[in-house]
Amino acid sequence: MQITDKLTKQIDEMRYITAENAWRYRTILRFFYLQYEKMKYWMYKEELFQELKTHDEFKDYTMETCRQDLDVLISWKNFVAVQDTAKVATVEEFKNKQFRYELSEYSVEIERLTIKLENLFVESASLESSLLERIKEQIEKLTEMVSKSEKEVGVWWGSLNNDFKRLNQNYQDYIRPKCH
Repeated sequence: MQITDKLTKQIDEMRYITAENAWRYRTILRFFYLQYEKMKYWMYKEELFQELKTHDEFKDYTMETCRQDLDVLISWKNFVAVQDTAKVATVEEFKNKQFRYELSEYSVEIERLTIKLENLFVESASLESSLLERIKEQIEKLTEMVSKSEKEVGVWWGSLNNDFKRLNQNYQDYIRPKCH
């Protein structure tokens, strides 16, 4: 084994997973990742804030806290922020810097890994409750789907179908006779 600088340096982009406010940071990164999967790469803090406020866990969340969370995630290299000057009409608006945020490449891969880890037990021929919980959550979104675009409904439906297929495979693998 060769010990290099790359091996021994801290991976800043993973700090959000274990930080004090990990529950908020992980939610933020997951929302951006889900948008990334829909090929929506850039977002404003207002879009994030609007989404978070729809969840009970974020009922006391403020725009200032949202901005601070994004600043922390930028400092850990989870996001790339670019000042949006397209809508600027005055010097004051320019000074008030509006940013668009994009997930860094590392963050995309970290989110892929965390999703895989969240489902690891599900895919290992066991009847893990996390898959059933995810199916339940997807079914509870059924009424929301009425107001969504065809693309969003398609993504939701595909995910729900994949989970049912995986559940079917898992129960078959689980009850399959074991060779001794």
